[in-house]
Amino acid sequence: VKSYWNYGSSISQYQYYKNLDKFDRQEYLELFKYGDSKNMIVFSTPFDIGSADMLQSCGMQLFKIASCSITDLNLIAHVARFQKPVIVSTGGSSHAEIQEAVETIYAQNNMNVILMACTLSYPTPASEAHLARIRSLKEAFPETVVGLSDHTEPDPHMVIPAIAVGMGARVIEKHYTVDRTMTGSGHAFSVDTNCLKKMIENIRLADQVVGYPSLEVREIEKKARESARFSVVASQDIRKGATFQADTLVLKRPGTGILPKHLDRIVGKKATRDIKCDEPLGWDDVDVDTRP
Repeated sequence: VKSYWNYGSSISQYQYYKNLDKFDRQEYLELFKYGDSKNMIVFSTPFDIGSADMLQSCGMQLFKIASCSITDLNLIAHVARFQKPVIVSTGGSSHAEIQEAVETIYAQNNMNVILMACTLSYPTPASEAHLARIRSLKEAFPETVVGLSDHTEPDPHMVIPAIAVGMGARVIEKHYTVDRTMTGSGHAFSVDTNCLKKMIENIRLADQVVGYPSLEVREIEKKARESARFSVVASQDIRKGATFQADTLVLKRPGTGILPKHLDRIVGKKATRDIKCDEPLGWDDVDVDTRP
């Protein structure tokens, strides 16, 4: 099969991967040990059952199923039986194919599924990132964790992964390289050290600013809310027993008195005491049968 990466050569995809396929069990053990020493979870993507068994024997803590393997239900079921989290990339997949993969994992009594929104294009133009699929996956598979496998080229501000987090992604996959000018497997659209640092900073910021969905007054808002809002205030001196008229009342800050929405309830009622000009009204100052 001709290479589907843009290598600028005529080698086959098989030849290219064969040149890179140097890791075996011993190398993975060394890699996992190093990851442990750095408090990192290191994992790999098996493409066949033998490789999955080898990685399992190394004590790998989670598994990933690549987009190209989403229809290999035997591999998916085998990996799921390890009872470890399974990341499933969904690039180039239909809803039905994703559903089959998820149900295959669940059938092994493994509910630890992470679905990755993904565009199967290397690189992916920003216009084809379609981050809205993050929300679609969350709605269609609410029991899963949803993330983004991002193949877009790094932009100067590294905003795409941060936007994804703002839209609900809890896992971000990004290719990494020590030098983006290198040729080969995705270096051009990978992040280098500087891009990675900026990406993480923006993700942390996005995660922070998303906040809580509750439509309630936050504690930090209360002081400004009181100062910025308006109350019903006397626009002139009003004697006890006088009838409130529209032109004897005005709305002024702060919002510590009767709210503006109640102005119509006050007009036509009588004052229960002498009220000075610019004095905010309270309900004790108005002769009303019932209060809000």
